[in-house]
Amino acid sequence: MLLENVRILDFTQYLSGPSATRMLAELGADVIKVEYGPSGDPSRTLPFVSGETSSYYTQQNRGKRSICIDLGNEAGCELARELALKCDVIVENFGPGVMDRRGLGWRQLSRSKPELIGASISAFGKSGPLSHLQGFDLMGQALSGMMHLTGDPDGPPQFTGSPIADCAAGLTLFGAIGHALFHRERTGEGQAIEVNLVDPLFAMHSIAVQGHSATRGSWSQERSGRQFSIVVPSGTYKGPEGWIVLQVLAPQWPRLCEAMGVPELADDERYSSSDARVENAQTLLALVETWLQTFDSDAAALEFLESWRIPAAPVLSPEQAMEHPHFLEGGMVRTTLDPTLGELLVTGLPMRFSRLEPSEAEPGPPTRGEHNAEVLEELLGVSADRIEFLEESGALIAAPDRHSR
Repeated sequence: MLLENVRILDFTQYLSGPSATRMLAELGADVIKVEYGPSGDPSRTLPFVSGETSSYYTQQNRGKRSICIDLGNEAGCELARELALKCDVIVENFGPGVMDRRGLGWRQLSRSKPELIGASISAFGKSGPLSHLQGFDLMGQALSGMMHLTGDPDGPPQFTGSPIADCAAGLTLFGAIGHALFHRERTGEGQAIEVNLVDPLFAMHSIAVQGHSATRGSWSQERSGRQFSIVVPSGTYKGPEGWIVLQVLAPQWPRLCEAMGVPELADDERYSSSDARVENAQTLLALVETWLQTFDSDAAALEFLESWRIPAAPVLSPEQAMEHPHFLEGGMVRTTLDPTLGELLVTGLPMRFSRLEPSEAEPGPPTRGEHNAEVLEELLGVSADRIEFLEESGALIAAPDRHSR
């Protein structure tokens, strides 16, 4: 495994942080999830709940080990500090100051272990004018300018149906941790990494920032509905049955005209240049859409577009995507065994490594505090009597099956 013998202490909750550490676990890292006692990760209560877990929790925490500690208890914090010093990376997504107040901040811990890597996700950063604010995914979409560009021109700005700020932050932190480990491999030095929910989305703007600057403020990208505002014809079109997207750049434009049986359109002054096509976007949208609907089915239209090498794809629902060969054959749809939900379909690792052998069985998620004894004995040499004492004192929260005895 790529990250074999790399140990991660994961203090994260909900989505952004757990999605990053879940990918580290898939690469072979030993991810020890510290669940905040007494209830554990709050995502255990998000849809869809069964017993003391949920499908939401399972998706992002499979393959990890769980230890449940009351971080409001000084003995619990001391336990967490001891564990941190046995790890390569600590990851958290609390607000500014939360970890420091518990003696778990990277600067505090790195005094004892300089090679330790600290990785953090927060809403708006640990410093700066907005660092004091709480925030979640929608705040990232809004502040980054992403929402402003999504929706109909005469309608309100809209957020995406999936939490892209959380997921983008998780992917960004995942990549940053890998590079910090590489730096440490070369130099022996640890460091702190910080990601917020806004910056990864702001960095995704392809033209909105530099285009406004290049025109000295005379141009601004605005909402354009289902037609991409700067490359036409590109957007969402009603097909014979459902919706189809096309993205036709300048090299493909003459081919599309030929495919539609109107090659003269390529030289028509209304559409012969990129600027002209943008100016006449609505007329062109109607022409392309009317042509697409002459096919007997969406599949027939897509097959014809493929034969002309016109970039196109069907608009799939998540349920349809789960059954598509691209995701099935590429390993993006996995089956895991949840202790209460049974077999559950989950998403896979969105990258491939030639040196990474796919696992024969997808690991399931841990129950809350399932690995208390295992982790403490393995890392700290804590005795069974000491573990029982810590559980009785409330510093350590026993796994649910132990409570039922």
